[in-house]
Amino acid sequence: MKNRRRVLALLTAFSLILTMFSFAPVPVSADQFNIGEELEDVVFQVYAQDLTDYSWHVYDEVHPTYYAPMTISFTQDPTERFSELGASIAFGFNFEDSALQVGQSATVHFVIKDIKLTFAGMPEFTGVEDIDKTANLLCKEATYGKTGNSVAVSLRESIRRAYPDMPLAGLVKSLVSVSCTFQLLSYERGEWAGPQNPDGSEFRGRDEILADMGAGVSVTNALDKENCTGDEITHEMIDAYANMGYTSLYIPVNYDNHLNADMTIDETFLDKIKSTIDYAISKNFYVILSMTGSGDWLSPLPELRSATDSRLTKMYLSIATTMDSFGDHLVIEAIHRPVATKEPTVDPEAEEPAAPLTIDDYNTVLTAWYDKIQRVIRGTGVNNTLRTILFAPYNGDYTLIGNMNFAEVTNLAVSVSFDPYEDTTWDSVVAAGILKDQIATAAREAMSKKNAGCVITSFGALDKNNYETRVQYAYDFTNGARESGISAFWSDNGNTSETGLISFADASYVYPIIGMAQAAAAHAQAKPPMNAQIETASPETQAPETEKSTEGEKTTEAEQTSQAPTTEKEKGGINTTVIILIVVLVVIIVAVVVLALMFKKKNGSLF
Repeated sequence: MKNRRRVLALLTAFSLILTMFSFAPVPVSADQFNIGEELEDVVFQVYAQDLTDYSWHVYDEVHPTYYAPMTISFTQDPTERFSELGASIAFGFNFEDSALQVGQSATVHFVIKDIKLTFAGMPEFTGVEDIDKTANLLCKEATYGKTGNSVAVSLRESIRRAYPDMPLAGLVKSLVSVSCTFQLLSYERGEWAGPQNPDGSEFRGRDEILADMGAGVSVTNALDKENCTGDEITHEMIDAYANMGYTSLYIPVNYDNHLNADMTIDETFLDKIKSTIDYAISKNFYVILSMTGSGDWLSPLPELRSATDSRLTKMYLSIATTMDSFGDHLVIEAIHRPVATKEPTVDPEAEEPAAPLTIDDYNTVLTAWYDKIQRVIRGTGVNNTLRTILFAPYNGDYTLIGNMNFAEVTNLAVSVSFDPYEDTTWDSVVAAGILKDQIATAAREAMSKKNAGCVITSFGALDKNNYETRVQYAYDFTNGARESGISAFWSDNGNTSETGLISFADASYVYPIIGMAQAAAAHAQAKPPMNAQIETASPETQAPETEKSTEGEKTTEAEQTSQAPTTEKEKGGINTTVIILIVVLVVIIVAVVVLALMFKKKNGSLF
């Protein structure tokens, strides 16, 4: 009996030890399916797409059975399904998975055999060769729904070759029946890898991000200069802004002189911009990246629209692809303060025409541009599917927000601008009250009427030897913005005789109290006195140097960033190991004590 108790006690102790190791995280495996299983969220379709408006039309669809060959036959009245198609179409088969989440991938392999088509008044057509298709999917989000969660097989060219003298659209409209054998040979959903920050935290939405931006500074006349190289916003400048209390940067960029022949953006220039953003975010800044300097080609004229649309698409493909890896601290503004500048004359010999478009006309074109840009951003990468995007009304004018039109866009905000205040005095009672009313109107127009957030990407006060007045203006303006739930960005244009705050040449402070006043107002704190001092980070808390003095031994910021998580993981791994060993040791000691008590003799001795 005693031996049984001893054995049971030992087994209990060892089971406790084994239990300690059973809580290790188990990775979630990708979705796989069994032979003969019907895939409820997956469909195999016969489709046609109208290429004039890109509307999608389904002839019929079935849920495939995994691996088992399926004989599929569709029959219809020719007037029921495709009769409303335009003159230009795509036509064929489509495999689609509605269960894929944004950011999730999948791999599919299927075959389609014995394809037969019958058009009204014509013999059965069997000229389509068997199809063996393998595809990798990556689900993305667009304004019209998901993309990348399907793979289409077009029959357009097969039909056109067979009937070269007949219009394809007319044939498809007369389609009577389709039959084929479909077999799904393999299908595997990958693990979901949706938008997330580099540290693995959840990618936040617009409202959380805008509420957390705090005091902002717009660094204009730097990367938006005509011949900028990408070096004008230095690490020292970013450090100076951080020391003044700023937590957000607005960076307008002129890409016009950094384009390849195909209108994509030079990768070297994009890498410089990315490095600037990377450093700013490493200092806990939010960054708004905007496109500017495009007034001579961003034309709303109908005869130039095609070239403009193509250029916008290619440029934003470059931008979005490069910036997708950034987390939610990067926000993208579609176009910086768009205006209908002097438009190019189509006929060089003609007199310069009057303004060809009204603001309403321009706004219609602007809406189309925004729709195009956000589709490119949303369809590129993974983090971009949820990235916050800013749209500006004509000239950034808050009174024109109500005229804006845009499709339903996730994480959308409206960006507006206020021209620099020019007077030498500032009445903190009357003028501040009027200003707060204007800011509140901007917030109401954007948030209530358009269901969007709002950001003031530019405001300021010109230098008129009135430093204290400008400090008060910055404080009152930021207070009014904060009370309306808006972040405001002071425009540092690099000219300290206008609205500049620091010297772009050496990042030295010129008007630091303005930034400190903004930061105080953004956190509902008292305005700092004019003799307040900048508090810089101590050497112990400063970021490590990004360059070594020895030539050839430079360490990039990106390399340092990539090394840091590894170090933390190593520390975490060591700590976890130590904890597990301590717990195991405690369990063993408890087990020994339990065994000792069970073996205790009547005389009280343990042995």
